[in-house]
Amino acid sequence: MGLLLIITVSIVAIILSYKLIQRLRFKLPPGPRPLPVVGNLYDVKPVRFRCYAEWAKVYGPIISVWFGSTLNVVVSNTELAKEVLKDRDQQLADRHRTRSAAKFSRDGQDLIWADYGPHYVKVRKVCTLELFTPKRLEGLRPIREDEVTAMVESIFKDCTNPESKNKTLQVRDYLGAVAFNNITRLVFGKRFMNSEGIIDEQGKEFKGIVSNGTKIGASLAMAEHIPWLRWMFPLEEEAFAKHAARRDNLTRTIMEEHTAARKKSGGAKQHFVDALLTLQEKYDLSDDTVIGLLWAVATPRLPSDLYKRVAVDI
Repeated sequence: MGLLLIITVSIVAIILSYKLIQRLRFKLPPGPRPLPVVGNLYDVKPVRFRCYAEWAKVYGPIISVWFGSTLNVVVSNTELAKEVLKDRDQQLADRHRTRSAAKFSRDGQDLIWADYGPHYVKVRKVCTLELFTPKRLEGLRPIREDEVTAMVESIFKDCTNPESKNKTLQVRDYLGAVAFNNITRLVFGKRFMNSEGIIDEQGKEFKGIVSNGTKIGASLAMAEHIPWLRWMFPLEEEAFAKHAARRDNLTRTIMEEHTAARKKSGGAKQHFVDALLTLQEKYDLSDDTVIGLLWAVATPRLPSDLYKRVAVDI
């Protein structure tokens, strides 16, 4: 028993000494003081970007944040963001993928989690030269204007409804709806919600996939950042496989609908799904890459309030 305790203490001491030497060896940006083992995991507030903004006021525009034993460097101004994303993208494109991120991205087959290499260069070229050009974004302007107009009309209708007299209207509900409709129309080329606020079956499936992805992706957060805890929290391979199949089935159905409509009309629309399908052969994009790009564009931009209300809506 005594020998086992000595061995355990020695291993822990070696690990902590190694981490301390690594931190002292390199000159790191300032940041909140990390705790042993867990780092700053308990310091990060639920609304993460606000937490980083508060820290930036204290420590400056570039800060070090430790998620367990993983160092994260956070930048918070346009100059540093340009340096990270454009000037030094070759050095900084390779990001640590958690087990859940690896599953969601199929080991970096999208853009967000791709390692720097031929795939990253190709996908970034598609985004830079095709998807996010001023011409395409301007071509999508009518969709944005249409959704904002619909939101204003909806607010006016509810304000003038006699049944709503002396009742408070939750503006965030309208903003959530316009964000949902705007993103789904821009990315998937269709509106899942009608003028009465009723979501169709594909829309419910889409929101369910987003909610489920958030749930299974966050369930292993602590273990992902503390490697020696991972054996206690194995990945639910079946859950991730079902989620991927569910996401792919919905996306392929939408892609097939647009392919049929494009063949019938003889022309492509400006939204991203049509753009990627027409560019797929030119840039040699696999279906997995197309699906990954569509979801990478769609899901990070949906308001978090929609995630919380999925169970109620469905």
